[in-house]
Amino acid sequence: MEAAVTATAPATKPPTWYWVVSVIALLWMLIGVMAWTADLMTDEAALSQMSEAQRQLYESRPQWVFAIYAIAIFSGLAGAIGLLMRKSWSSTAFAISLVAIIVQFGYTFGPMKAVQVLGAAAAVPFPLVIFLLGVLWLWLARHARKAGWIS
Repeated sequence: MEAAVTATAPATKPPTWYWVVSVIALLWMLIGVMAWTADLMTDEAALSQMSEAQRQLYESRPQWVFAIYAIAIFSGLAGAIGLLMRKSWSSTAFAISLVAIIVQFGYTFGPMKAVQVLGAAAAVPFPLVIFLLGVLWLWLARHARKAGWIS
């Protein structure tokens, strides 16, 4: 019985930085869940607090883009949980999240013309950070699998 348990356990103990970065990934994804929930709950009062340009983008966003946003966030959350559980499927979850990030922001910058509506200084930095962190989380999961920290 013990042999079956050991066969599925990761062979190598991850370094401390792995745990630190995994916890940061989890916290980042939980912040994303809160942002998604706030977006879901946006009402007329919240819309009135937005600039005209922000309101225009918000109102022109198709529902499928909001659904892709949910996929990006919740698959990323699953990936972060997978890292903490030392599960190899975390790389699949982060890959799904990264694809969803690319689709979401591709549509936002393409057909929705976020840069033209908001200006590059307002439209680009935060999505760029989100994309780069998505790449980092995916790299970490793949690296952890290759290093034998997760299985």
